[in-house]
Amino acid sequence: MILYLAQHGLAVDKNIDPDRPLSEQGRLEVTNAALYFKQSGITVNNVYHSGKLRAAQTADIFADVLNIEHCEKLDGINPNDDVEPVIDIIHSWTTDSMVVTHIPFLPRMVSHLLTGKPPSDSSHLPGNIICLEEDNNGEWLLAESSTYSSFG
Repeated sequence: MILYLAQHGLAVDKNIDPDRPLSEQGRLEVTNAALYFKQSGITVNNVYHSGKLRAAQTADIFADVLNIEHCEKLDGINPNDDVEPVIDIIHSWTTDSMVVTHIPFLPRMVSHLLTGKPPSDSSHLPGNIICLEEDNNGEWLLAESSTYSSFG
């Protein structure tokens, strides 16, 4: 199984709109990322988001462009949530999926999947979308060409 962990696109400032929807730039960058996936032949069967507006909008754009029918909220992936309950859920998935979430949850999730430990520094990631692949032993590895960075 392949797992794409994505940070939501650029949102408007909370002083402009407390719900923090995607900005125009955020929509454009997420759309470009989704088009890149489509042109690259990347397929995703399911996309999950935190339920926060900016994450839901990011997930909806990917679902639209990639013709993903299963796009829904996944509890437990908000910025400060514990990653371990979600890791248990992810281990039960059998199809390629995308999770649209937030910083600092995203680097903590990547670190736990790859090393079993929290990151030493969660402020930097190699990209806005990180691709992990589960091997036959249930271990997670960074996939080749594993990052995409154009938004956030």
